[in-house]
Amino acid sequence: MKTAKIISIIGHPIFHPTWMMTILLLSGITRFTPGNDMAFLIITLSMTCLVPALVILMMRRWHFIDSFEMEERDDRLGPLFIMLLFLYATLRFFSKMQLFSIFSFYLTTVIVVTMLAFIITFFWKISLHALGWGNLTACLFIMSMASMRLYLPYFIGSIIISGVVAASRLKLKSHNNAQIYAGFALGFATVIVTYFFSVF
Repeated sequence: MKTAKIISIIGHPIFHPTWMMTILLLSGITRFTPGNDMAFLIITLSMTCLVPALVILMMRRWHFIDSFEMEERDDRLGPLFIMLLFLYATLRFFSKMQLFSIFSFYLTTVIVVTMLAFIITFFWKISLHALGWGNLTACLFIMSMASMRLYLPYFIGSIIISGVVAASRLKLKSHNNAQIYAGFALGFATVIVTYFFSVF
């Protein structure tokens, strides 16, 4: 149970934008602007993880939410809205840099998925972990199609990690199979549909 808890925390979607930025930096996307990698990584980590987490911590302290685990559907609405605001601000920042068009596309899909999660939460407790991993995996799938040598290992790794995280959520009894499968499928499909409309 303790291992499942650790995996669930490490695999939380709040870390995904930072992971995606790390993957892009490792692939050499900023090779023409040396020395800026750490700055881009810190900006991403701060705007999509650290600052939102601090706001959510304050929400817990002020009793706007009952727990950090957000097991109840009502506890998810506030944090999801906060994430939407910071994701949009991050997208606005990076959209001005043509260098990060891939990252901007990724953030756009994350925003769409988060909006869907916000709406669905009014009616059902879909797995946010599975949504996030479906989203990340689909983006890496598209990236691997464009440059298999660079991104295929990350795509394969994301599939494996998605399964491990999903198993940990089931082990913790945070979700049932339907909530996990629906989350991953919706996250994956949203990216594919968004990519289709962006191309055509």
